Amino acid sequence: MVKKFGIAGTAVLLALASVPTSQAQQLEPIRVNRIPIASYAPADLAMERGWFKEEGLDFTVAAVAPGAVAMQGLLSNKLELIYSSLDAAMKARANGFDVVIVSNNNVAHTKLPDGGALLARADSGITSLKQLEGKTVIVNVLNNVNWAFTREAVLRAGGDPAKVQFLEIGFPQMNDAVIAGRAAAASNTEPFTTVGMEAGLKPISFMFTEVQPGLNIAGWVARGNWVKEHPKAVAAFRKVLQRSIDLLEHNEAERIASIVKYTQLKEELVRKAVFDPWQTKLDPEDLQKQVAIYQRHGMIDKVFDVKTMIAP
Repeated sequence: MVKKFGIAGTAVLLALASVPTSQAQQLEPIRVNRIPIASYAPADLAMERGWFKEEGLDFTVAAVAPGAVAMQGLLSNKLELIYSSLDAAMKARANGFDVVIVSNNNVAHTKLPDGGALLARADSGITSLKQLEGKTVIVNVLNNVNWAFTREAVLRAGGDPAKVQFLEIGFPQMNDAVIAGRAAAASNTEPFTTVGMEAGLKPISFMFTEVQPGLNIAGWVARGNWVKEHPKAVAAFRKVLQRSIDLLEHNEAERIASIVKYTQLKEELVRKAVFDPWQTKLDPEDLQKQVAIYQRHGMIDKVFDVKTMIAP
């Protein structure tokens, strides 16, 4: 027997047929922060090319803020996932907050040179970090990864980091402050390391690579309960991020073009700068060493097992 649909039924069928597949699929909402820096380029590229949506994720930038600020949004349930320096996540975990690391994102180089560098004036006469005792060193934020690893580098050079005065100034203003004599050195990062060196400053230490080659610097952090409730979303996110990193790490033209596009830096500078390598894999041993350094320099009260904060 042939069923007859009527005008109304036909209209419903036509309406359903006209709904695009992407709209018919229920996307998992993931609100994130964004920082217009080179390290964030894999996520930017994946968003632009629609790779997150292909995997069922509605990946939306809800805040333009660094990790320490975005952490507040994460803990107040206003963001599901944040890009952050991993020291911020470890500090939050040490303070009892349910945060976990979902993925790595960028690391220090295992061999020199590296983008993380302590820059001083060429005429400073500084040949050892021990000579920073009694002097001022600039960091972007006190009690963060740059601050701790600069202190650790001074310590390993035989100096006393307690005798070094740290001054908080943003990365874009650091070089000028050192050139003007406001500080003896600045704990810098790219592209400002390259900018500073071209302005006549010299590296007196590559603190990350010298203290801990391959340092896991920044990654993606979420609330532990959200990760438990959304395992498929976590797996999909990791898959997309790896896809993007694979493209950028193996295609120099794509890497340069993406960094230029998403950071608005000049191509000439991008080609010269020593940006962090991208990778998704976390190194628990590296993270555990970081915790020990942060505890030694007073960033956290006690050490803990970092494996408890690595998302499955």
